[in-house]
Amino acid sequence: MNVRTLDIVLLLSLLLGGSVFPGDDSKDIMRQKQELEQIQRDMENGKRRLDSLQTEQNRVTNAISKYDERMASDRKVLRRLTGELVQLKSDFARGDSLLQANRELFDRCKRRYLGNIRQFYTLSRQSGEWLTDHPNDELEHHRRIIYLTALADFESGTIRDASALVDRSTTDLEDMSNRRQTISGLKKERETSYSLGQSQRERQEKNLVQLRRKSTVEADHVITLKQAAQEMQNIVARLEEARARRTPEPNRRVPSVFATMKGQLLSPYHGKITEVFGEHVDPANRLKSFSPGITIKGKAHTPVYAVASGTVAYAGNLRGYGNFVIISHDDQYYSTYAGLGEVLVSENQFVSSRAKLGSSGQDGVVKFELRDGREPLDPVKWIDLESL
Repeated sequence: MNVRTLDIVLLLSLLLGGSVFPGDDSKDIMRQKQELEQIQRDMENGKRRLDSLQTEQNRVTNAISKYDERMASDRKVLRRLTGELVQLKSDFARGDSLLQANRELFDRCKRRYLGNIRQFYTLSRQSGEWLTDHPNDELEHHRRIIYLTALADFESGTIRDASALVDRSTTDLEDMSNRRQTISGLKKERETSYSLGQSQRERQEKNLVQLRRKSTVEADHVITLKQAAQEMQNIVARLEEARARRTPEPNRRVPSVFATMKGQLLSPYHGKITEVFGEHVDPANRLKSFSPGITIKGKAHTPVYAVASGTVAYAGNLRGYGNFVIISHDDQYYSTYAGLGEVLVSENQFVSSRAKLGSSGQDGVVKFELRDGREPLDPVKWIDLESL
């Protein structure tokens, strides 16, 4: 028990005329054991939640590692494909130059061949004149025809070779073009895969940051709740002890007026219920927690009222609850109003129903609890929901 708790217990004990230090009777021993067991349960629950968060962090870390491996593989393939495209671009340029050169060779061979054909045709038509007038020239003319014929045959073979070179260059260019198109498609797929992996990795990194933040908050929250629950239990325990001293016969219980108001209590604060009573499961990390009351979200600096008349058993500040007020009803039931921005009542003050206890804080969030002794009650079953 810390100094703050001792101060609260001392104050309540003085107000209620009780003793600060517990006696040696079996009830005190049993109560201390129960409180110790509660602390141990809280610690175990907190440890399980933290273990679950750590497991989730490990899963996300492994997912990030897998994305890193896949992205590294994509980068390696992209470098290789980029290199192939650069080489293909260079080869395509050389192939295109070779095709142009082969086409020029083909055109030259074709022009020479056609020139030789024209000369052969001209000499053939002039062969009659050579045979009549100039016998020696006829022989020369005949030799020229033979030469032109052989030259035409040679040029014809050159044309076929040049045409084959053109066809082969064209085919090579088409193959390189198809290859470049295929590699470009593969590169685009890898770029898409890399971008998708990078996006998913960034989301997982954000998720990891959130999980680490939640782990830190959860660890602090567990410590805070343990201390706050311990202090709250001590307050309620002292109040119960005071009531027990005022009612020495344990089997005799005075009927409670507060109990007859179930379902008719007006809401202490106007707003919307954002957290209900009971077990909760966090949809993000699937962690379980228990809410002993309800959380109401309304406007900031809005009045908070007492749900029924009673005596202010405590008015102050506790870590995890902020400014809060406890009202005792019929020395049996307790209503708690936490998260107040300001408190307008003091301890041991009698307040009537709908008395203004204070106002909501800057965030407009008020936590309201009902207890029958130490037993938490569901406020939704006690208040008139139309009054929210």
